[in-house]
Amino acid sequence: MNYKPAFMRRMTIVMVVTVALVAAVFVSCKYFRGQILDGPGMERDSADYSVKVDSDSIVRQDITVDERTKEKIVGIIHDLYVAASQNQSDIDSRFACRAWCDMVAAVNKKDNDVAEIGFFNDDYWTMMQDDNPNDLEARDIQFEQLDTEQGRAMVNFILQSSVQTVHMKFVFCRDDGDWLIHDIIRFYNEPDDKEDSFSFMTSMKDYLNESAETASEP
Repeated sequence: MNYKPAFMRRMTIVMVVTVALVAAVFVSCKYFRGQILDGPGMERDSADYSVKVDSDSIVRQDITVDERTKEKIVGIIHDLYVAASQNQSDIDSRFACRAWCDMVAAVNKKDNDVAEIGFFNDDYWTMMQDDNPNDLEARDIQFEQLDTEQGRAMVNFILQSSVQTVHMKFVFCRDDGDWLIHDIIRFYNEPDDKEDSFSFMTSMKDYLNESAETASEP
């Protein structure tokens, strides 16, 4: 019978345990370094692997509040003229603030009471008298002012269609957390080609302050 002394058996056990620990440490270090084993003899670093991520699921953390607000307002203008191209009748309730809607309602009431010719000769969203064409588009959108803290923005743009091209400006306010239109400003050229502007909100206020006799004059 081949008999090993006790101390030799203990040495054998110690060696087996040591080898197992060394192997475990080696494997752990490989993963800590970011290495991945594809198969026998095929070792690649994890950095070599490309990860495909759906771009729509990425939350852009670097975009500022002003940039997000600008994107939102540009989207509002786009949606408004999609609705206008379809001659939808609820544009005011969807895109204008309460002050604008109240002012328009007051003007329409005065028109019904005293005026032979209404204040609004054109569609103030499109500056057209007839049905809107289906190719309305706001182009060259530029922010003249943006104050996210005060909730105010002024945006210039060109309203273009197959019928006409108009230079316009929207004054936005934040109403109950939503960015809504408070005033519409139209630019036009005087006979001397000098550009002037017309604020609908200011003109409606002036119209409401006129006497009944003045308002009824042709």
